Parts: sequence; structure tokens; C-alpha cells
Amino acid sequence: MFRPGELLMLLTLLFSAVPGGIGSAAASDRWLSLSLRSARLQALVLDESAEQNPVRKRLLNSQVTGEQTTKTQTRLRIEPNSRPLKFELQTTGVVSSETTGLNARAIVDSSGQHRFEVLKPLWFDGTRFRTQKGYGVIQAFQWPQRVSSVVGRQTPALAVLGDRLAWNQVMLMQPQINRAVAEDLSRDVLPSLDRRVEQRFAELEDRWRVLRAEQSDWLGDARFRWSAWSTATEVCFAGDRVSDAAVPSAESAESVRGASVAVPAAVQLQDAEDGVLVISEAALSALGNKFLERFLMKSGSRVLTDTALQGVLGESGVGGASTAAVVGVGGAATEAVLYSVEFPQAEVVDVECAAGVIGVQLRFRVLPRVGQPSDELQLRVELRGEIVESGFWRVVVSGVDVSGSGTAWTNLVKGALQSFVGRSVLSDQPREILPAWLPRGRVRLQQVESAAGQLRLSLVVRQDEAGGRGD
Repeated sequence: MFRPGELLMLLTLLFSAVPGGIGSAAASDRWLSLSLRSARLQALVLDESAEQNPVRKRLLNSQVTGEQTTKTQTRLRIEPNSRPLKFELQTTGVVSSETTGLNARAIVDSSGQHRFEVLKPLWFDGTRFRTQKGYGVIQAFQWPQRVSSVVGRQTPALAVLGDRLAWNQVMLMQPQINRAVAEDLSRDVLPSLDRRVEQRFAELEDRWRVLRAEQSDWLGDARFRWSAWSTATEVCFAGDRVSDAAVPSAESAESVRGASVAVPAAVQLQDAEDGVLVISEAALSALGNKFLERFLMKSGSRVLTDTALQGVLGESGVGGASTAAVVGVGGAATEAVLYSVEFPQAEVVDVECAAGVIGVQLRFRVLPRVGQPSDELQLRVELRGEIVESGFWRVVVSGVDVSGSGTAWTNLVKGALQSFVGRSVLSDQPREILPAWLPRGRVRLQQVESAAGQLRLSLVVRQDEAGGRGD
């Protein structure tokens, strides 16, 4: 799966290559949707660790020293049909110890094998994480390996008797010793796990805050409400564009918790899918307009010369040798050779997701160096994806059309752009990515569907062997 930033950058590249399209249908308020298979996500979120530490503490009036090894395994459990999304981290572990206890009566060499299971509840509402203090069970088993009485060491003649009495005393105290060890572990293990989880999810929340800011930056000034929930088999995230009046209060948001939320058909997972990302044409249009506005702001004008356009198309890798025939040859980069293109003030780019193609529409006027400027023209480019060899895919131009009131200009521009049909607008893109947040897996782009006002990306997760990401 793409990180939001990666996806946005990919889509901006698409828009920067060749603008075009057709008018969009009525846009939904849901701009972004993501659905992940719960079982796959749970299988991938597995963390194992082992650490060795010295032991130096006081326990039951004894000074205890030695070494202990703690092995932990953390799993994710997603609660089905929860809103907001509820899950918990289940941490199981084994603490093995070799210690020596010293008090006024005896020296006790002991081995320990202690087990614990800790559950850490968490909630995610699409904006922030909330956690609850962890709770669990600890079973301590500490048994003596050798007991030496202080009396026996001081008086060898009494060693056998003293050691036997000391051994019997230690055995009688085993329930008390195990209870004390369990309490000691709870003071060490539970707070440590709590701190570790709290820190991890605080970092995750910070990253999510940055991504939301990035989303707002790229999708314009629209206000978003992010939500997260689960169904019986899926984990779902959504970004809805809302008005100020539609943003729910904390009370109203609280009232829907626990309600089962249906998954739109486009986001429902098919048998071979592990995830689905759905982007509305309204979001794509906003992204295209934002990218164009940034480009024009950088250039300092809403008018681009033919030589400037030649540079843009050359950098995007579109057109090749034919680009010169479209935009003219020669002249300074800041001066028009034959014409310039003027873009309107707002809503320049419009995107439609129709059956099998992505249509991109761009509004503009042509300002020739000689003669009258054209009326507003609409350039429409249809884009489709195709699979190439070696696990790569590309986006190609499948059709070009130009409409407007001036027949001469529409025919001229359309004829000049026909050479782009069949050409790739992006360099070949890999079908597999290695997300940083998924250390034990890789995500494969299985299929891209464009229909009914939405772009649907079908995703499959391939799990790597523990300990490596592969090539």
C-alpha cells in the first residue's frame, strides 16, 4: 500500500505529464477510503524481542544478584465491528533468570522461569490514538538449585544439618517467594510495556498528523473528517470532506461508538485482495488543481509560453522528438516563439473516472504572437494503465480531444496533440513497494480500476520471512 504522501506524489506526476479530461459527475463527500483485511494485518503486526539484563535488587530481606533474559512477542488483535476502531496489543513473554540470594541465614542459588501476558487496549478514531493502562497475568516459578546455610559455612561440622534446615525453610517459603517475584515483575514489566507502547503510538500519531497536514496541503482548503472502524473482516479508514456545520461534536461522535458501519461496495475486499484504496474524482480534481496552481505560482504567471511548455513536457518524459512539432523550436525559454497558453483563475483541472479510463480536462486559452486569442478551449485526455514486463506498469494516453467555439483553434490543437496518443506519461512504475511501516511485508499493486466516479486500487500483501525484507 502506498503511504499517503507516496500516493499523492504519484498522482501529481500523472497530472504534470499531460493535462486533459472530461467533466466530472456529482462528487461524493467521501474523498478517500481504505479497507484492509483484518486477518492479514494481524498476521503482519508481529514483534519479537529478546534482551538480557543484570539483576541487582532486594527481595524478601535478601540481596539478589544475577542475570535474566526476557523474550517477548507482541501481537495485534482487532476487535470486529468497532467504531471507533478498537484493538489491543497482546504481549506474551518469558523471563528466565539465574540468581543468587543472600541474607543473614543462607545463600540461595535459584533458577527462574516466569511467564506473563499483558493486554494493552487502544482506540483510533481517524484523528488520534487513545490508550488504556495495560493489564495482565504473571506466573512466577522460582526454584532453588543449591542452598548453603551461613551457619554451615561458619561451622563446617554443622554444614550438613544447617544446609538441610535452610533448604527446608526455602521450600516452605516457595509460595511467598513466587508471589514476591511476580509482584516484582509486575512493577518492572507492566510499566515498561506501557511506556514502550505509549511512546510508539505517540510517534505514530505525530506521523499521522504530518500526513494529514500534507493531505490538507495537497487537496486544498477543504475541511476533512477522518474516521476509522472495523467490520467483521476488515479495517476501514475514510476521509470525508465536510462543512463546518457538518463536523460532529465530541458528544455526537461518542454516540455512534459501537455501531456497525457498512462498507461501500467499491471498498469491499474480494477474495484475492488484502487491501483496497479508493480515491474519488473530486479528490483527484482537487489534487490536479493544487498541483497546477503551485506550478503557476512558481512560474510567476498564469501564462506559459510555448518554449516553457516544451521544457515541462521534456522533464515529464512525454512527447520525445515530437514535442518540438507541438510547441515550436528555438527562441528563449521566457519568450513565445509562436504562442502562449493562458489558464483561468480557478477550477482549471477536472477529472472523471469512467469505465476503464481516467479522463482529465484542462481549460485554457491560446494567445498567438500574431492574431486574435482563442476562446476558452477544453483539452480532454484519456489515460489508462497497462502492465509491462518485470513487474512494472505504466500510464499511457489512450485518447485526445479538444472542444471549444473556434473550429480552427480546436482542430489545430487537437491535430498537434494526436502524436501523444499511445505514449507513456510516466516512467515505468514498480508494482511492488516496501512500506516503512510494514517491516515484514511488501505491497503489490494488483489492479487499478476506474469507474463510477472513483479510482480503485486493488492491493495484495506479500509476507516476507521473519528477519528480512528480501530484494
